[in-house]
Amino acid sequence: MLYPLLPDVQLFLALEAMADGGVKMGIPRDMAYEIAAQTMIGAARMVKDLDQHPAQCKDDVCSPGGCTMAGIHILERAGFRGTLMDAVEGATKRAQELGQDQ
Repeated sequence: MLYPLLPDVQLFLALEAMADGGVKMGIPRDMAYEIAAQTMIGAARMVKDLDQHPAQCKDDVCSPGGCTMAGIHILERAGFRGTLMDAVEGATKRAQELGQDQ
């Protein structure tokens, strides 16, 4: 089964976008990158160390009517998960095509 390194790139793009959002909201760039990186590290550790489904971790940190849920709503409306899934599928298919060419 081929699974390209695209997920790393997806995370780099997401981290950069999160930092850019922080800068847009007035956080200095170096601090915005640090916050974004620590957020990703924390989320990954939460899933791995607690051995929970990511959806459960999401539910555990979202409070009713809170700012996190407001952000999730925007991501869902924009097709965030579907876009990431499409990117993994496209990269995997391309890796398979390149493997057949060799």
